[in-house]
Amino acid sequence: MRLHLKLLLALTATLLGACSTQTYQPTTAVVNWEQHVRQLQLLDDWLLDGKLGYRDSREGGSAWVNWAQQKDTFELKLNGPFGAGATYISGHKSYAELQRAGHEKITATSPGALTQELFGWQWPVEQLQFWVRGIPSPITQPDSQTHNPDGTLAQLNQSNWQLQFSGYQQIDGWLLPDKIKGQHGDYKFTLVIKNWQPGDHTR
Repeated sequence: MRLHLKLLLALTATLLGACSTQTYQPTTAVVNWEQHVRQLQLLDDWLLDGKLGYRDSREGGSAWVNWAQQKDTFELKLNGPFGAGATYISGHKSYAELQRAGHEKITATSPGALTQELFGWQWPVEQLQFWVRGIPSPITQPDSQTHNPDGTLAQLNQSNWQLQFSGYQQIDGWLLPDKIKGQHGDYKFTLVIKNWQPGDHTR
């Protein structure tokens, strides 16, 4: 169960928090923030690959992450945490499951309920799909946010997570983050996105 907790930490940590000083990598674009948010809210179909580093109060690790999102349905594949094989976490807003070779499948009525079962409290999993796009989640009101000179999101405090975005890339007309750091209490992560593949039909 402890390994399952760490693996889910790697998943949920895949997209939130406020951390150390970072060097901002500017783009050639200058965005209107309200228009930028509206556009990215339409992006609900994508594939991304990246490297995740994460740490709690006692230990940490890293994993390669492959995330496929299609509207409200998601599937995440984690490779390499603690020398383990592939771990799959999939579901939608009313169902979630965790699968790993040699272990029983864990299911719940929602991604948040799955983390409630494992941790004893809920991670805001439903908000992660917005944070990874570099925009606040519409589920709750952000506590605060700051912007880079080009208008993109630099820092976000939301749902008790502090997030920093230190770089963006232009992919097929979308302006998307390529590095995110996050912190919530003792939980910290760094996500470096190596490859974005937005779905064409969302544009």
